[in-house]
Amino acid sequence: MPTLQGFARHRTDALERTLEKGVFFGVLASIPMGLCAMTASATYQGRGFFTPGYHVAFTIDPNTLGLSLGRAADGDRFFMSQESFVFGLAIHVIVAGVFGALFAVVATRLRLRGRQVLVGGLVYGLAVMAVMSALVLPVAGAAFDAGDPISRMGSEIGWATFAALHAVFGLALGTWVYVRPQDLEG
Repeated sequence: MPTLQGFARHRTDALERTLEKGVFFGVLASIPMGLCAMTASATYQGRGFFTPGYHVAFTIDPNTLGLSLGRAADGDRFFMSQESFVFGLAIHVIVAGVFGALFAVVATRLRLRGRQVLVGGLVYGLAVMAVMSALVLPVAGAAFDAGDPISRMGSEIGWATFAALHAVFGLALGTWVYVRPQDLEG
């Protein structure tokens, strides 16, 4: 006969697996988001291919973003500062992993499946943008004395682009559950 402890342990194990999968797929979903950000930055924004990484890294390196923007304005759209870019990439991936884990919990609790998980992922991505813009980025900007480049990232890169990037992230998460619903079954 199952015990209360056995039931609680099963639920804990299932939650751990859900969170692990969420982190993993959040990291994977950060890839198309990041590539879209870099492509937008290098093309119609004229800001340089690696500049999104420097934008994220602004909290510890306020110089490389300006240098990259200046180089892009002079025609060098592929200026590379390895240390700043890798730091920005790491922060992007870590934050995406956290939001991926949260999506896994939300999708499990709401039992999102089929096409509804794609819509749910899109809505979730835009909700992440709202939380980042209203709470996380302003707090990070103040905590690291990084000012507007961090706290106002959406307006810095353009709200349409910022929204599209988060939509890509959310759709990637939704696509994960659409293709592999078994990952959220405990």
